[in-house]
Amino acid sequence: MASPASATTRQKRLIIASTFIGSTIEWYDFFIFGTVSALFLNKLFFPAVDPTMGAMFGFMTFATAWLVRPIGGVIAGHLGDKVGRKTTLLWSFVIMGAATTLIGLLPTYDSAGYIGAVLLVLLRIVQGLSAGAEYGGAIVAVVEHADEKRRGLFGSVPQSAAFFGLLLGNLTFLAMTALDKQALMAWGWRVPFVLSAAMLMVGIYIRNRVAESPAFVKAKASGNIEKLPVMTVLREYPRQLLGVLFAQAAPNTFFYTCAVAMVAYSVSKLKMAQADMLIAVSIGAAVEMVMIPIYGMLADAIGRRKVFVWGIVALLAGAIPFCLAVEARSYAGMVAGYIWVLGIGHAACHSSQASLFSDMFPTSVRYTGISAGYQMSGAIFGGPLPIIATALIAYQNGGIRVFFGYTLLIGVVSLIAIMASKPHHSLVGKVEASTSRNQQVKSSL
Repeated sequence: MASPASATTRQKRLIIASTFIGSTIEWYDFFIFGTVSALFLNKLFFPAVDPTMGAMFGFMTFATAWLVRPIGGVIAGHLGDKVGRKTTLLWSFVIMGAATTLIGLLPTYDSAGYIGAVLLVLLRIVQGLSAGAEYGGAIVAVVEHADEKRRGLFGSVPQSAAFFGLLLGNLTFLAMTALDKQALMAWGWRVPFVLSAAMLMVGIYIRNRVAESPAFVKAKASGNIEKLPVMTVLREYPRQLLGVLFAQAAPNTFFYTCAVAMVAYSVSKLKMAQADMLIAVSIGAAVEMVMIPIYGMLADAIGRRKVFVWGIVALLAGAIPFCLAVEARSYAGMVAGYIWVLGIGHAACHSSQASLFSDMFPTSVRYTGISAGYQMSGAIFGGPLPIIATALIAYQNGGIRVFFGYTLLIGVVSLIAIMASKPHHSLVGKVEASTSRNQQVKSSL
């Protein structure tokens, strides 16, 4: 018979494995739309308008998911903080997989006019609601299974999985580029979406095996469950909510600059090969996937906030060299830029944010607080980024310096936000005190 310790060890291994695989599939589904929006959407669903406007419409479709992600985060946070993390994560995964598969079956403009575009927007909204549920749930579930000294490492697991999902999506599209252009536009672009149907079955099996978060089980047993978690967050933790929102602005901005905006710019304006740009993004994503757990361990050793600050500084340091490499059409320089921005700067932020943000909220509102702050940041700074890039590049008559100036401004905002926030250990103390007060009040009723 297995000892309780060995059972606990097995459950921790299971939560790590299941979170990694589940998040990989979930983010594969979400990220492949970014590749399609950069390379195909304007030709497939908006061919009747000017190419620049077609690109704008495609990026607007991409952005719709970000606009509804805060709604998905609040809904899922409410359910996750009241019903449980496991059930909420399972349903978010099912919804994402179904929506992604249906996108691969949509009629294009050539066969259905703008009906296909309308359906595309609706399914993208469903994807956004699901993605809004995924992030907070995944990191809360894995962090709450971890020992205090390893929360940075555990929290980095779903973060690393997100980039494995990006890498997997890019490699799938890269394989499709081996087709001739006619086949690629006719059916090749659909393949990565339809593959989600098979992945969905695997993900459902995996997520069903995960146990509920021990912290949530304990909170539920003690009656420490909020009736309206979002109102508690707004009333008691507004500073933490705003801290997450603005601290996350730079990682969102720099990531979508690399993964979407510069891919579209390089292919459409610089006439670089789609395959070359997908390879460049894949190299950066692969480096980030490896670096995230390394940074996670470093966050446990020296502090989550320090690692996050370093990440913002690295993003700012890499912006101008990346801009110059794109202007010079230097592919080697762009690859180096992807490695630096994604693998060094963004990886530091992405790895440490799970444990850092988790420490800002008590168990009773943690899912809601993290999801709301993170997803609002994405809706403001992430989703609209390709649209902003297209507009600023058009304003500069095809130049990119004004746009990269914008990225630097956002980086400074995030640096100020994280530097002005309280050290996470003082927030943990406040969280513990708040939780203790809640339990005392409820015990006296």
